[in-house]
Amino acid sequence: MEEIGKERMKCALKDAGMERPLSMEGFYLEYEVKSQNINLYFRYPSNTSFFLLPILGFWRIPKNGWVMERKN
Repeated sequence: MEEIGKERMKCALKDAGMERPLSMEGFYLEYEVKSQNINLYFRYPSNTSFFLLPILGFWRIPKNGWVMERKN
């Protein structure tokens, strides 16, 4: 969480009406090819997803440990 900005994340969760999660399960990043932006989303177990915030300074995001999926 700190890699993307601890305070920004806290504010985004508050704005979304979410409590701070115990784990990062359900959160995912999505890379927009056309705009080259990286955005943070949250997916509930019901498969409902919503946008939380754009990732600024994405060079601080860890490079290892990610699973890349192709979005259709």
